[in-house]
Amino acid sequence: MYKKLSTYHLAIFSIFCSLFVISTNIAQAEAEATQTGAYTINNIETDLQNNALLMVLEGDSAPAYTMYELFNPPRLVLDIAEAKIAKNITTTTLLPENDFATLKVSTLKDQGPEITRFEITLAQSHTYKVDRIENNLSIQLFPKTGAEEVEDEQAAVATAPEAVPSLHEIVVRQKENQTEVLLLADNPIKNYRHDTVTDRTELPDTMYIDINDIDASELVREKHIGTNLDKIRVATRGSGVRIVFDSGQKGLFTYNVETAPQGLLITIDETPTTEKQAPAASITASDNSNSTPPAMPGDPTLEALIVSSEAALITGPQSSSAEPTASEAMQDSFQFSGYKSKRISVDFYKIDLHNVFRLFRQISDVNLIVDEAVNGSLTLALNDVPWDFALDIILNLKNLKKEERHNTIVIYPAKKEFTWPERATDNLSFEADIEVVEQEALIIQQSMNQPVEIMHAKELLRKAKIEEKNDDLDDAVTFYEQAFKLWPNNAKISNRIAVLCLANLGMNAKAVHYAKESLKIDPENYQAALYAAIGSANMDQIPEAIEFFSQSISGEPPMKEALISYAAFSEEKGQPEAALKLLGRYANAYGDTVDTMISRARIYDNMGQPQKAKEQFKTLLYSGYQLVPGLKKYIQGRLAMNDSQLVQ
Repeated sequence: MYKKLSTYHLAIFSIFCSLFVISTNIAQAEAEATQTGAYTINNIETDLQNNALLMVLEGDSAPAYTMYELFNPPRLVLDIAEAKIAKNITTTTLLPENDFATLKVSTLKDQGPEITRFEITLAQSHTYKVDRIENNLSIQLFPKTGAEEVEDEQAAVATAPEAVPSLHEIVVRQKENQTEVLLLADNPIKNYRHDTVTDRTELPDTMYIDINDIDASELVREKHIGTNLDKIRVATRGSGVRIVFDSGQKGLFTYNVETAPQGLLITIDETPTTEKQAPAASITASDNSNSTPPAMPGDPTLEALIVSSEAALITGPQSSSAEPTASEAMQDSFQFSGYKSKRISVDFYKIDLHNVFRLFRQISDVNLIVDEAVNGSLTLALNDVPWDFALDIILNLKNLKKEERHNTIVIYPAKKEFTWPERATDNLSFEADIEVVEQEALIIQQSMNQPVEIMHAKELLRKAKIEEKNDDLDDAVTFYEQAFKLWPNNAKISNRIAVLCLANLGMNAKAVHYAKESLKIDPENYQAALYAAIGSANMDQIPEAIEFFSQSISGEPPMKEALISYAAFSEEKGQPEAALKLLGRYANAYGDTVDTMISRARIYDNMGQPQKAKEQFKTLLYSGYQLVPGLKKYIQGRLAMNDSQLVQ
């Protein structure tokens, strides 16, 4: 598995830069500048006791981190920006042996800033809590409701006779002296358990139902009833759901739970009462709970349920003796505000806004475009809310707006104007429309007349792009090679194989081979010549590399990447004069950069010409380019030296 390249130009540029032999002093100065603001984890303490685990990351400064949940399987992800782990810490053996959690530590170097990720895969029997204590991060993993409940839930999953795909709606119907609540599903619900929580200070008595292995993403998060049953709340729990029924009276209502043909039916007794009634539940269908569940202490998960913006009050119960139609059942959903996206739990601590939006991009699979004027950071903790609800909260906090169209969200400052681009179709004449139709018909006819080999090659190219998107670059190259055999005069395919092999897979010989194939098709394919040159240089085939480098810079104007790469190659092979000429051509065509001026100064130093090196450093210092503090300090030190010191 290899990380794919977002654009091959960036990858090629990184390869060019690797050919430079940067002096030790400059490298050290830049390294010192890069380390500014890093969070160093000096020690990691773990303690396993009574089926619970505590892990403490001890750092040297306040960490900037993001915490969120992923599912299938349930995982806690903790991303820490610019974190460095002490060399004496072995991350593969951090967690003591246990049955409920595993840990994977990785570094995302392609992020900005660089991210150290702690990914904990957690059993459904356990939950977690993450706290920041000054410079330390505390991660607690502990059972949800006790070992006996965990065993019951696992047994229920193991013995469930049939899987229930999803819950669609909560349908409420008022009858004389009772309220019926139908949890509408595709099939009868049999894999469930229910229990009660009573006698809590300043909190209502509740009954809750846990349903395993079911999708409840279509349900509203809270539904108000206003009778003996005050309201219904919904919270996801691992791969299932917990549905909580809050009492609207003193004490818990009397209730009955039974499997129904379209899900699960709960009947609430609405007989007027002035005294606290003991819960008397009965099960008329076979299920996985006791006939009279005992009262249980307060469950912290119940207290953590969020009253999301989907909640809305129903004006009052309506009595009806007839079953509601599908249209009537759906009307409840339309009364809510419409946040029905994937639910997440996040904990942002002083995290950069752009990293937050990147997280939403990963979760939602929606294209996100953020205006360059958007900046700042925030601290935000949300539990079990739709991701677009969290996004709207952030937009309100930061005075931002969003525009959404075509699976794309544009985020920009509220004071700024934004207009979607529109196709200029109104000015097309009837004759132009006819011309467009004829052109489209010609394209269709040409497509139908294409050889079978090319049609098959296009299908292979489609598969290759999918594998690239999934970061499976080995498989992508295999599909590209098969497509090139069927379509051998398509240089774009051979170019793509060459750049993937060179920049991602380290297969220099294969990269050179396919670059040569591209040059056979088009001798003026300067990108292919550059790929062949770099691959040959990596294999220390000097004459071939020089030949291909010369070919790569023969365009007008010559390619930037080719000039820089050829100059670095010439310097490394002991040809400083050739390197200086190539850097001069670059400056004439595109203007000097920080890298070209540093390279020129370094070459003069190595040639024993300190005064010319000093002139280059002086030019760089006054060029107006922004220099990192370490590099600027180094240049100033070099300029302060006399010629004899420079030679030393």
